[in-house]
Amino acid sequence: MTRISDLGLQQILLNSFQRAQAGAEQRQIQLSTGKISDRYSGIGVATGQLLSSEGVIDRATAYEKAAAVAQSRLLTQEAGLTTIADSVAALRQQFVVALASGNAEQLGPQIAAEAQRIIGALNTRLGGVYVFGGVDGTVPPTTAQSLADIGAAANTDALFVDAARQKLAVEEGTNVDGGATALEIGSDLFATLKELANAPATLGQFSGVLTPAQSAFISQKITELDAISDDLYSELGLNGLAQGQTEDARVRNVQRRDLAEIVASELEDADLAEVVARLNQDRIAIEAAAQALSQASELSLLNFL
Repeated sequence: MTRISDLGLQQILLNSFQRAQAGAEQRQIQLSTGKISDRYSGIGVATGQLLSSEGVIDRATAYEKAAAVAQSRLLTQEAGLTTIADSVAALRQQFVVALASGNAEQLGPQIAAEAQRIIGALNTRLGGVYVFGGVDGTVPPTTAQSLADIGAAANTDALFVDAARQKLAVEEGTNVDGGATALEIGSDLFATLKELANAPATLGQFSGVLTPAQSAFISQKITELDAISDDLYSELGLNGLAQGQTEDARVRNVQRRDLAEIVASELEDADLAEVVARLNQDRIAIEAAAQALSQASELSLLNFL
């Protein structure tokens, strides 16, 4: 006589019902996240490739942000260098006018005003960092506060923080020049300003008609300012070159990140149309398994007697 095990049949049907539920739950997670799995274990053999792609994304994104910070720093330095170059040009123009007219009435106030602009530009900050501070951007790169401080200094180079030029990381394995330090920019300029500040003590006040000694002194300063101006524009050229390198690196970082995101997407993104279709199949399977389990629970040997 054949024996009927209703308990065994119910267990089989229950397992089928649970598998259908688990499948539906997984599909619902895929539908809500858009990913094949919320765990690396669900990716399977492609996990290593996915981890590599995500590493590239993280590094490229970090360098893209670093390049943006570097670009801001270089742009701020450009503005500061331009301000200093404009002040040097204004001083030179004032000296030329004084020589042409033989009158130096406005020379003193002009020198003091331009010196103040130069000091302010050398102490330019961006996000709390002194952009002409080199590797030490936490303290003002020059301690001078006015033309009087420059004139009183025994050695004008002592008014600067002696720091190395900063190197800015903008791409994996690539650094760009972080720009000149305040000492590199202002060493010769401060020496000239010191002589200008102290000139009245030896040559007399620059007011009224220029004396021959004062005219010769101003002519010498014009030559010095021309050399300083050339150096400033050379630094502006280097700054522009660094800006171009930084932008190129930023573009490459974006391209590298976008490519890695495409690879990662192909590995971990779910086909939502397929997920919806399989979710519908899971629901049908759940309904069928639930109905079969319900019927099996009502089975009894009495039905066969």
